[in-house]
Amino acid sequence: MARSTFKEAIIRQSELFSALSPVQWETLRKEATIITLKRDEYLFAEHDAADRFFMVARGMIKLFLLSDEGQEKVLRIVNAGQTFGEALMFLKKGRYPVHAAALQTSDVYTFKCSMFLKILRESPETTFRLLGLLSCRLQSQLQEIDGITLQNAPCRFVRYLLEHVPEEQKGAAEVTLNIPKQVLAAHISVQPASFSRLLRDLAVRGLIRVDGHVIHIPSVSNLRTQFGSCSR
Repeated sequence: MARSTFKEAIIRQSELFSALSPVQWETLRKEATIITLKRDEYLFAEHDAADRFFMVARGMIKLFLLSDEGQEKVLRIVNAGQTFGEALMFLKKGRYPVHAAALQTSDVYTFKCSMFLKILRESPETTFRLLGLLSCRLQSQLQEIDGITLQNAPCRFVRYLLEHVPEEQKGAAEVTLNIPKQVLAAHISVQPASFSRLLRDLAVRGLIRVDGHVIHIPSVSNLRTQFGSCSR
């Protein structure tokens, strides 16, 4: 874990921080730090004291749980420009409920929870922005739980693909898997071997074509028709 150069422009692009006054922004800038993680390096472990929240400036971070057998359940992939861990600032002596590790070389901004709580008390607009962000994330997590409990593995994967295709798209499309396939398998709750069979089955049906990390979809409208309930 190494320190990197602080770049204000990246943080200023975040909707969460855009309502800050000049004084509040200066407080944020002085208190924030940025670190660089190598691939597979941990940012924090489950049950570590949650005294900071984070924003990915470059790369990707996976949030995951480990079973007693050491198997990963990937709960969320955090991309550049996204924040995570904010909700824990409202808990006294909170602890991280998951592990966080880099999927690739990543720069991560860290912010003290105590510092940002002070800013929230001074800025109702920023408070409402945070509440909106957390509400959207909760809705997304509820949809994911619904998918895991009510949908089969092919349906969960097709839903993942359709989330990366514009809603108006009807013809051919491509989706690049920018995370390792074993991580994606863990994210949709299937074993790697089962995920490989899933890809082969969809390819045999003519619904997709796999070219390394690129998934070619000959007809998005046909895929939606075949798996209509998966996109809900």
